Amino acid sequence: MSDNKLDKWLSGEGLMGTPKKKASLPKKETESRNKSGTGPKTRAEKKKISEQKKSSGGNKRKGGGRGFKRPSFENVKSTNNDPTLHRPTAEKRDKFHPTNFIKANKKPSIRIVPLGGMEQVGMNMMFLEWDDDIVVIDTGLVFPSAEHLGVDALVPDISYLIKNKHKIRGVIYTHGHLDHVGGAPYMLKELGFPPCYATRLTKELLLSQTDEWLDNKKIKVNEITPKSKLQLGNFSIEFFHINHSIPDGVGIVFNTPYGAITHSSDFKFDYNPSDDQPSDLGRLAQIGSKGVVLAMNDSTNALHAGHTPSERVIEDALEEIIKKTEGRIVMATFASNVGRVGKVVEAAERAGRTVYLSGRSMERNIGIARKLNYLKCKDRTLQRMSARAGKEHPSKVMILCTGSQGEELAALTRMAAGVHRDVKLDREDTIIFSSSPIPGNEMAVVSVLNNLAEIGCKVIDNKGYNTHVSGHGNAEDCKLMFGLLNPKYFAPIHGEVYMRHGHRKLIMDNFDFDPKKAFIMKNGQGLVLDSKGIRMMTEREAVRTGDVFVQLGQKAPEKLLSDRRNLAEYGIIMARVDHQKGSVKNVTFRARGFLYMDLNHEIFKLLDNEIRQYWTRNYDPARPENVMEKPLSQICQKLIYQKFRKETIVEVVV
Repeated sequence: MSDNKLDKWLSGEGLMGTPKKKASLPKKETESRNKSGTGPKTRAEKKKISEQKKSSGGNKRKGGGRGFKRPSFENVKSTNNDPTLHRPTAEKRDKFHPTNFIKANKKPSIRIVPLGGMEQVGMNMMFLEWDDDIVVIDTGLVFPSAEHLGVDALVPDISYLIKNKHKIRGVIYTHGHLDHVGGAPYMLKELGFPPCYATRLTKELLLSQTDEWLDNKKIKVNEITPKSKLQLGNFSIEFFHINHSIPDGVGIVFNTPYGAITHSSDFKFDYNPSDDQPSDLGRLAQIGSKGVVLAMNDSTNALHAGHTPSERVIEDALEEIIKKTEGRIVMATFASNVGRVGKVVEAAERAGRTVYLSGRSMERNIGIARKLNYLKCKDRTLQRMSARAGKEHPSKVMILCTGSQGEELAALTRMAAGVHRDVKLDREDTIIFSSSPIPGNEMAVVSVLNNLAEIGCKVIDNKGYNTHVSGHGNAEDCKLMFGLLNPKYFAPIHGEVYMRHGHRKLIMDNFDFDPKKAFIMKNGQGLVLDSKGIRMMTEREAVRTGDVFVQLGQKAPEKLLSDRRNLAEYGIIMARVDHQKGSVKNVTFRARGFLYMDLNHEIFKLLDNEIRQYWTRNYDPARPENVMEKPLSQICQKLIYQKFRKETIVEVVV
């Protein structure tokens, strides 16, 4: 750093928000310098020194300039611990960068709050808050299980962000899987359509998700790369490339006065990936060398020993199966696994097969892959599913479909059940599962396997063949990521609670890491970073979160699921009350799913009597008759509960 720049630094000139005023040294400091002879005391001494310099040719030094050599501040000790009184050494220069110095003097408190993904696999969402600035990471969903009774998806409760949407400076998407982008159709509208940031493939997958439910003209998605740099409010943000089971993924670096906060996203280390962009270990080491205060790393496979195999191993195995199989091939995989799907299509083309696509998400994602050149094949190789798939010679057909998780309406599930419109499976067909069951989906997958066994199809899965490899790093990958980043504090993210506890123990055991510096966050209860270090948020500081049910692109009422459960378990009774001139003429009942469907049962006589008595006591001709509907329903429900101890729904219509 030049002397002139040092002058400006010490005086505060040119720094944002700092007056252009020369910094004065403390009185004691000046006296100590004068006593030590580092500077002149009086005007006479200054004149004498100046004359000596002239006579000795002091002004003729190389490069010109003043004869008086500037006193060195290198070894001066400050009496008030002011770091600006020290000229920084090379290794400390970044630490005392003017911007960091200003921010450090503000002593900011930064909150890191997960809203989902800490207590389940999926539904990943988090935000960082610094003063009046909020940056959101991902807006994921999780698919419902059978107990959710017709709900399309579950997303995190974002009521805190809705309340503070004026603070949101942007939403950053790490990659294109639905557990990271799938909640966008509901959340972006609720958040007031904030600016979004995503890589090229992630951007296209995000817009394809929102297109059905939102006006995409209102959504602004800014394209980023691993080399991009953003300034969103207080947050200075960088990225790094990561490998996963989908191309174009990034991890995130938030630069703060205390060091970097890193978010690994879903990752593994793949040195021969399908997108030909291997892991950049040098970049991660560079981030670590600058100082990482908090590393938040993916925990999904932390309990699995070794390294996760390369995606290229799976591609070679699948190509070999495609070559050797004589009959028709049906392969089920994740539609978002664009890299693998692209290589499979290319392998099928080399084997002379036409690839038929079955499933709306499969068609959509393959279209995006072709648009972005992730998939290279002839136009005639890809065909939309039709009856022709059953008419061509089996050795010339491959069907690529959804349903690897046994989803009820997915293509493979319908084929196995014999209800698919265009495909009727037979014992000559080979079914490939290029996936592993997500925790919670095991029974659904077993149901599909049972149906395939009844048909007699040959089934190939990852238990006996290399048909699938995870996109998440195993234990050795987790250790490598931690070692490269070398953080001061650590918080495992993504996965079930036991997975994150296992990841924490892995790091403590292998790096002798202080347990007090490794945190297990909860949904809604994250971390606070300030000048004292990092601590867990207290329960009083925690943000409200939970599961929100989404159906048809919008939030479903909270009572929806409880009503559906009651309907499923106890049924419903509907009562119609016909009245004339203030008196009940007739009460008609209908029952669906109720234990007693015979309307001559005693319970219906009791309900009839209860309705007539309440009507007689409470009817008021001055009020509309329909105000009686709710209390009549309530007294009927109360009566049934007293008789059967079951909360059956009763709807009364006047």
